[in-house]
Amino acid sequence: MKYWLVLILVALSWVPCWAQDRMKIGYIDVRRVVSESTAGKRAGDRLQVQVKKAEADTLRERQELERIRNDLDKKGPLLKEEERRNLESDFQRRSVTLQRTMTDLQQELQLKEREMMQDILKELEGVVTEFGKAEKFTLILDRSQILFADQAVDITSRVIETFNSRAKK
Repeated sequence: MKYWLVLILVALSWVPCWAQDRMKIGYIDVRRVVSESTAGKRAGDRLQVQVKKAEADTLRERQELERIRNDLDKKGPLLKEEERRNLESDFQRRSVTLQRTMTDLQQELQLKEREMMQDILKELEGVVTEFGKAEKFTLILDRSQILFADQAVDITSRVIETFNSRAKK
């Protein structure tokens, strides 16, 4: 009886070892893939061009507001009451318009950034799926969801290479 019990325990202890040998797990740092991949860099460059254009547009209006403010400070006491009120009204109207424009531009840029990220992440999902199948991975996780993992299971660099090579095709 003891012989059979020992034999069963030995057999059961091999099952997890056998399953572990077949299991292949890896993780990727999605933020790193986005920032270091060719597609991510291109998207970032396109977004930066739009940010600089928006900054240039608002800079001109800010300079004009500053000019009006200086005129009010210097010439305000010398102007007729109606001219001064018109200048102040123009300043207030332009200031509110600039604030609205800046808010709209910021929202528009955030929307474009989200759209670019969605496109990159959709493409990345396909790359990771193909990579996982080709390399016979059981599970590939996102680094942000892991508290601890050995560097040996970090496959981010290999995924970036695959992602970049796929983008060249």
